[in-house]
Amino acid sequence: MSRSGTQTPPSPEMIKAVDEMFKNLEQIAIDPSIVGNCSELPGIVLDKIDAATIDRDSDAYKKVTQEYESVRADYLKALIAHPLGRTFALLAVGREGVEMMEQGRLPVEITRTHHTADLPVRSARKSYNCHHIIPRSVNLGDNAPFINHPNNFAVVQTTRRGRDQSQNPHHFWHSLLLHPQTHNAPSKNFPLYVVRPLFPFYPPTSRGFRTAEELRKTLHELGAPPLPEVWEKRVLEFSKAVKHRSYSVPKEFHEITQMFGDLYKTSNRESEVNQEVRSILAEKAAKFAKQFLPPGAYVNGVPLPPDHQPKKSLPILESNLKTEESIKQAHKRTAKKTNKTKASRTKTKKEQQSHGTQRTVSARP
Repeated sequence: MSRSGTQTPPSPEMIKAVDEMFKNLEQIAIDPSIVGNCSELPGIVLDKIDAATIDRDSDAYKKVTQEYESVRADYLKALIAHPLGRTFALLAVGREGVEMMEQGRLPVEITRTHHTADLPVRSARKSYNCHHIIPRSVNLGDNAPFINHPNNFAVVQTTRRGRDQSQNPHHFWHSLLLHPQTHNAPSKNFPLYVVRPLFPFYPPTSRGFRTAEELRKTLHELGAPPLPEVWEKRVLEFSKAVKHRSYSVPKEFHEITQMFGDLYKTSNRESEVNQEVRSILAEKAAKFAKQFLPPGAYVNGVPLPPDHQPKKSLPILESNLKTEESIKQAHKRTAKKTNKTKASRTKTKKEQQSHGTQRTVSARP
C-alpha cells in the first residue's frame, strides 16, 4: 500500500456498501439473545451457501486476491467513517487501531506494556485481519463480486507474536468449521456453512460490560458515538456469554487451532507436506465439526446423515449474496485501473529493456 493514498477519503461507493453491511447485520439477528446461543462461538451464526471450492494456485484465486488488495484500504477507511464502525473500532481496537484504519491500514491494539529498569519498554499487541466470511477459495459463479464486498468482511483478531496461535479466533473458525468442510469437498457445488459474525469486529469488545450504563460510560470516555439499543443489547449478550471477560478460544480447541497455524510454517509449505498436514488436521477436526454442523453438511468429504443431531446450537441462516450495483461498478473501475497500471508498468519495463539493449549493442567493438 503506498503512502500517497493513505490520506485519500473513502469512495462514495464503499461508504454506501459499508452502510448496507450494517443494515444487513441488523436484519440477520433482530433478536439479540441469539448472540449467546453458543458459548464456544458467541456472536456467530452459520450462513448456508451453495458453492464449490477453487484451487489456491488458480488464476481465479489470484484475481480475487488482487481485487481484494485493491479495495481493502478503501473498506477500512469507510468502516471507520461510519458511526457504528467507529464505535465498534474504539471498543475493539482502541484509539491506536482507529488511527491506523483511518490511513487504510489493518489495526493493531496495544494491550499492555512491560518496563523494568534494565530493559527497554515492551508492549504486547493484538493484530487484526480483514476476514473473508465466504473464503476467497470458494467459487460463487455470477455472485463473484460478493467475495470482496463489505457484506463478506469482518475485522478479526487473527495473529499473535510468536508461534502460539492457539488463541487465534480467525484460525479457530477455519480449523473447527471451514477446513473440515472444504477439505476433500466435492468438485461440484455443495452446501457450505460459513462462519458469519454478528459484529463488524470480532471480538466486538476487548472488555466485558454488565450493564448498558457501564457500556455507555465507556463509550463516552472513548469519545465514541452511542450505540442504538439493538447493538447495545448484542454487546451485553456477548459480554454475558464470555462471562464479562475478554473472549478466548476454549482450551479443548487449542490443538486444532494451533495446527491450522502450522499449515503456514516454512517447513510445511512444500506441496506434498502441506497436503499431508491438511489431511491430518481435517481428520482431527472432524469430530469437533460434527458437534456444530447440521445434517447434510460435508465433513472431510462425507455428508452428515439426515438423522444427525449437532450437540451445539448455532443459529443458521441462508445468505442471498446480494450486492449493491454501486460496489460492482466500483470493482469494475478498480479492475480497469489495475489493468491500466499493469500495462503502463509493462510498457515502461519494455522501454527500459530496449534502451538497455541499445546501450549494450553500441558498446560492442
